[in-house]
Amino acid sequence: MLEPRQLHNIAHPFIDSIYLKKEFGIDAREEGSDILVIEAKRMEKTASQKERSRLFLSFLEDLDLIRDQVESKAGKFNRMDIKYC
Repeated sequence: MLEPRQLHNIAHPFIDSIYLKKEFGIDAREEGSDILVIEAKRMEKTASQKERSRLFLSFLEDLDLIRDQVESKAGKFNRMDIKYC
């Protein structure tokens, strides 16, 4: 199994960590897919719903910019996963 490749210098107030990982199909002959994984910061329980919504909407608006930054630093990827708890 390949270790995920942590990406640095890509920042957004919503992002806790961002990395690329390789995902392989059941058939070992298949070429793996490059997956961009974005882990969101946990919001303080004291943060208002309005503040959480504002931050999330800002993140959604910036996704194209984030994708462009990742592709310029690490190359193309096949899919983007967003983890938010």
